[in-house]
Amino acid sequence: MRSAAISGSGVFRDATTDERARQVFFDGEVPRFQVVVPDFGTIEGPFQVTSLEYAGNYNGEASYELSLASAGALSFVAL
Repeated sequence: MRSAAISGSGVFRDATTDERARQVFFDGEVPRFQVVVPDFGTIEGPFQVTSLEYAGNYNGEASYELSLASAGALSFVAL
């Protein structure tokens, strides 16, 4: 069986996106994600959010780190 682990970091685009990420993590949901890796390809399939971390600077935007683990069959399309 093949599996994939994906991690990334950044800043949420809006409060709705931040709220959805928290909901998926704390409810243990396994939604379908489409992850686009520049100059590599697109990975799509069910993933579980295994780690969600927040950090922030004084008077700055909060940033996040997110880790995903595959939870079923994945598809890959090379760029």
